[in-house]
Amino acid sequence: MKPLPAATLKPNQSSKKTNLADTSGILLGDNIYWNPAKLRNGHAVILGTSGSGKTQTLKAIAHELPSLFPDIKIVIADFHGDLGLPSEVCYALNAESPYGLNPLVIDLDPKGGGPDLQAIAVSSILRKSLKMGENQQGLTLNAFISCYENRGIFQKEQSTWIKEPPTFADLEAELQSRLEDGCKDSEKLLLKLAATLKYGIFSKSQPSINFPLVRFDLSALSKVPGLSAIAAETLLKQLLDSHKLMGEIEGRIPRSYAMLDEVKEVKSSNTLERITGEGRKFGLGVIVASQMDSDISNTVLANSSTKVVLAIDQVEAAKVARRFRFGLGLLANLQPLEALIRMDNDGFHTKIKPYYERIC
Repeated sequence: MKPLPAATLKPNQSSKKTNLADTSGILLGDNIYWNPAKLRNGHAVILGTSGSGKTQTLKAIAHELPSLFPDIKIVIADFHGDLGLPSEVCYALNAESPYGLNPLVIDLDPKGGGPDLQAIAVSSILRKSLKMGENQQGLTLNAFISCYENRGIFQKEQSTWIKEPPTFADLEAELQSRLEDGCKDSEKLLLKLAATLKYGIFSKSQPSINFPLVRFDLSALSKVPGLSAIAAETLLKQLLDSHKLMGEIEGRIPRSYAMLDEVKEVKSSNTLERITGEGRKFGLGVIVASQMDSDISNTVLANSSTKVVLAIDQVEAAKVARRFRFGLGLLANLQPLEALIRMDNDGFHTKIKPYYERIC
C-alpha cells in the first residue's frame, strides 16, 4: 500500500497566494472559509473534548448555513439539549411530549422500499440498540410484518404503501396477542422492549420536519438505554429515504443537512455510513461531532471532506494525529476554540469564531 501524501498545513495569512479558500463560504475563523459545494463532498466531522468549543462550532455552522444556501433545510438531533437557535422549530421528545418518531414510516422507493424492507431495517436497528439476539430480531421482524398487514399494507401491493403505517403501539398489541396464543418467546421480547414501549415516543404522531431549521431535543431519552440511538437512526433513515425519492441533484448545492452532536449514539449506523457514501448526489449532507475518536467509524471519517479537531484528551492525541494527519505537537497544544481543520487535502490551524460572537 502506498503511503499517504504529506499533510499540508497552511498558515493563516490574508494574501491570496497563501490564503486557504474562497471567501464565498462560511467564515470559520482567521480568514478560513468553508464552502461544502466546492469540496469533494459536504460532510464534516468535528472532534473535541468537553469545553473545547464543539457546541459553539456546531451552532455557528447551523446559524450560517442559510446565508450560504438560502433554500437549505437543517435537521438537528440534539442529544444534550444545548443546540437551540432563534429561528428553529423545536420538538422535545420525552414521556410527556405530544410528539414522537415513527421508525415504521415506509420508504416509498419502488426499487428499495416497502413494508418488508422497512421491517428488516427497523428490526436491525433494534437489535443493535437493544442488544438483541438473532431469535429476538427474527421474532421482531415477523411481528412488524404482521403489523403492516393488519393495517392493510403489503410488500407486493405498492398502492397500499401510502396507508397510515403502524407504530410501536401496534407492535406491543401484536406481541400481546401472540403471548395470549401461547408464544412464550413473545413474553421474553416484551420484557426486552418494556422500557422502549413504556416510554411511548415511538407510538406517538410524528411532527412535520418541513421547516428550514428543525431541532429534535433528545436529551431526555438518555435515561432509557437505546432510545436516543433509535430516534437518531429513524431521523437519518427518513432523511436519506426522502432525498433518494427526490432524485439526484444537479451541481453541488445541498438540499439539506443533518447534524448530530454525539455520533457515538449511532456509531455503528449503516444509515450514517450510507449518507456519507451516497448522500452528496441526492443533496444530503451530514455534520457529526464527538468527544472520542473511537466513536467515528473509518467509513464516516474517510467519506467526510471536512475534519475539524478541537482540543482533545491527551490520551487520544497519538491516535487522532495518525487518523486525521495532523502533527502531534499541534494537537497537544490546542486551546478552547482553537482548531486544526482539514478540507480535502489542505490543513489549517485557526481560532474558531464561536456562535455567541456571530449574534452580537
